[in-house]
Amino acid sequence: MLPWFGGSSSVWATSLLFFTGMLFLGYLYVYFLQRYHDALQAKIHLVVLIVSAALVLLALLVWHSVYPPLQWTIGNELTPWLEVLAALFISVGIPYFLLATTGPLLQYWYGISAGKEPYKLYALSNIGSLLALASYPFAVEPHMVLAAQKSVWILAFLVYVALLFMVCRQFLKTKASQPQESEPVSHASVPMEDRVIWVTLAALPSLMLVATTTQITQVIAPIPLLWLLPLCVYLITFIIAFWGLGRGFITWFLLLGTAAATYSFLDSGYHETAWRVISDILLLFFIGLFCHGQLYARRPETKHSPLFYLNISLGGMIGALLASLVAPLFFPDLWEFPLGILLCALFAIALIPRSITARVHPVYITIARVMLLIAICSGVVSYVNDENGVEDIVRFRNFYGTAKVNQVGQIRTLLHGGTIHGMQFLDPELEFTPSTYYSAQSGVARAIMDQYLANRDKTLNIGIIGLGTGAISTYCGSGDKYVFYEIDPQIVNIAHTQFTYLTRCPGVEIRLGDARIVLEEERRAGVKNNFDVLVMDAFNDDTIPVHLVTRNALQTFLTHLRSDESILAVHTSNRYLDLAPAIISTAEDLGLYWMIVENRGEENEIASPSEWVLLTRSEKTYRSETFENLDLWYPEKRVPVWTDDYSDMLAIISIPFDFNDLVDSFREKLGIEKEEVVEETVPEEEVTEEVTEE
Repeated sequence: MLPWFGGSSSVWATSLLFFTGMLFLGYLYVYFLQRYHDALQAKIHLVVLIVSAALVLLALLVWHSVYPPLQWTIGNELTPWLEVLAALFISVGIPYFLLATTGPLLQYWYGISAGKEPYKLYALSNIGSLLALASYPFAVEPHMVLAAQKSVWILAFLVYVALLFMVCRQFLKTKASQPQESEPVSHASVPMEDRVIWVTLAALPSLMLVATTTQITQVIAPIPLLWLLPLCVYLITFIIAFWGLGRGFITWFLLLGTAAATYSFLDSGYHETAWRVISDILLLFFIGLFCHGQLYARRPETKHSPLFYLNISLGGMIGALLASLVAPLFFPDLWEFPLGILLCALFAIALIPRSITARVHPVYITIARVMLLIAICSGVVSYVNDENGVEDIVRFRNFYGTAKVNQVGQIRTLLHGGTIHGMQFLDPELEFTPSTYYSAQSGVARAIMDQYLANRDKTLNIGIIGLGTGAISTYCGSGDKYVFYEIDPQIVNIAHTQFTYLTRCPGVEIRLGDARIVLEEERRAGVKNNFDVLVMDAFNDDTIPVHLVTRNALQTFLTHLRSDESILAVHTSNRYLDLAPAIISTAEDLGLYWMIVENRGEENEIASPSEWVLLTRSEKTYRSETFENLDLWYPEKRVPVWTDDYSDMLAIISIPFDFNDLVDSFREKLGIEKEEVVEETVPEEEVTEEVTEE
C-alpha cells in the first residue's frame, strides 16, 4: 500500500488503528460467545472457522492471493485514512478477525477446563508475535521476496486453521461427554470502576506506541523497519508484565526518570539522534511495563477473563485512535508525543508506590505531587508554545506529515517535519536565486545545464518528482516545460501562495498523486513525457519513500526520458540513510552510467550542502564540460539491488552515536560549563630534535 500514500508513516499509524480495532472486534465476539454453554461455543466457533477459511480459499481462487486488487478501495474520493482502513479490511480483515479471536477464547477454554489462571498464556502468545516481528527484518525481508512471503503466510494460515479445527473438535467432544454444563457466566459482579481502570491502563501505552513511532520516523525515516521497533518493545512489556514481573518500585522510578530524559531530548540536535531514539524507546518500555504490570495486578478470576481482555483491547483501540486520527485533526504539529510524556509523568505521580507513601507523611506526598505537576505542565506548555523567536506564517498537518512556513528577515523557509524543503529571498532582485539543494553547483543544476548545452536549439522538458517550494523552476528557460508530481495538495497550495518560484516558468504544470503511480498510468496510456531531465526529489521529511528507489521504479522513470543522453537525477542527501549505494547498485544492474555529485552549498546565503546521483544510459553524457573538475567519489559500501519485492534498510542506516556528545548535552541542559582542556605546549626546539632523531 505504501506507494499509494507516498510512504508516509501515517500509513503505519492508521494500520495500528485497524489492527487494534479488529482485535477489539475479535475480543467482543469472544465476550458474547462465552455467554452461551460451552459446547455451543465450540459449535459456533467451528462455523466461523469454516466460513473464514472458505472465504480465504475463494480469494485465492479468484485473485490467486488473499489480497484483492487495491484499485477496489484506493483512488476514490475517500480521505487517505479511510482508504487505508478500507484496503486493510478487504484484504486481511477476515483472517485477522479469526486470529484475533483465538487468544482470549482458547485461554478462557483452558482456564475453565483446567481450573487454572490462563494469563501466562497471554504472555506466551505475545512471545510468538514478538518472534515474528523481530525475525522479519533480519531473517525474512533480506532473504525472501514478497511473493514468497505471501505464499508462506497463506500456508501457515491454513495450518493454523487445521490446528484450531482440531482444538474446537476436541473441546466439543470433551464438553459433550460431561453430564452437566455450567451456567453461562455473568459479569455483573465486576465493578464499573475496575473496567474503567482496565481501559485507561491499556490506552496510555497504546497512545504512546503510535506517538513514539511517529516521532521516531519523523526523526529518522518512515520505513517499516523502524515502525517495528516500538511495536516490539510494546509486546515485550506485555510479556514481562503478564509473566508477573516488573511491578516494583524501580519500574516507577525509571518511568519518571525516562519521562524527564525524553523531554530533555525533544529539541536535541543531529548528533544526539541515537540518544533521542533510545530515550523515546525507553519511555515507551517503562510506561508499557508500568501500566501492563498494573493491569496484571488487577486481573480478575478466570471466568471474567473475556471481559478483562475486551477492556484491554478497547483501551488499545482508543489509544491508537487518539494518536493516529484525533491528534492530526486537532494538532497542527506532533504535539501528541510531548503530551504523551506529560500523561506518563502524571500517571507516575498519581500512582506513587506504597513503599514510598507508607513512609512519608501524606501532606508531603501531596505537596510533591503538586510541585511535580506544575513543573511538568509548564514544561510541556513551554515546548508547545516555543517558536524559537520565529513566527510561523502557515502551519498545517495532514496524512502526509507536518509542514510550516516561517520568515526570518528577508528569507522565507518551508519545513516539512524537521527538514528544510525550500527557502527563498524576498528581495525582488534576489527572488529567483537558486537555493538550498538546487543551488548553481548542485547535481541537479549541472544536469539541467548539461541538457541546455546539448540541446541549444530546443526547449527542454523537465520532470520533477516532489514540488516543495518549486525552487527548481528557477532554471526554466523560454519555452521550457516543467512538470511537477506532488502527492500532497497542501504543498501545492503553499508553493502557489507563499513562494513565487513557479511564476518564473510559464510552462509549469503540477500533476497531483504519487509520482510512480501517475507515471505508470501515463506509460500504460501510451504517454511518453520525453523528459530531458527527470528529477527524483520526493522527500517525506528527510527521506525518499522506498518505493521510489527500487529497480521497478527506476525502470518506469527511464521510459519517460527523451533519449539515451537524458538524465535521471536522484536526490540522496540524508542525515540518517546512506541512499547512494542502493541507487548505484540498481543503476549498475540496469546497465546505467552513474555519477555522484556533492556540493558544499556555498554559492549564497540560502544554499545547502547536497548529494545527487545522476543516472544516464550514455557514457558520453558525463564528458560534457558541465561535469569537469568535480571531486568525484565512489562509495565503498555495496548493497543488493532493491526491488518492489526486496529491500534491506539495515544496510544503509547510519545513526550518529557519541557518548561524549551526550555528556556535553547534559552539561549544557544542567547549566554546567564545560571544562576547557589546556594542552601542554612543547617548545619548537624539542619537537625539532625529536623529529630529527626519528
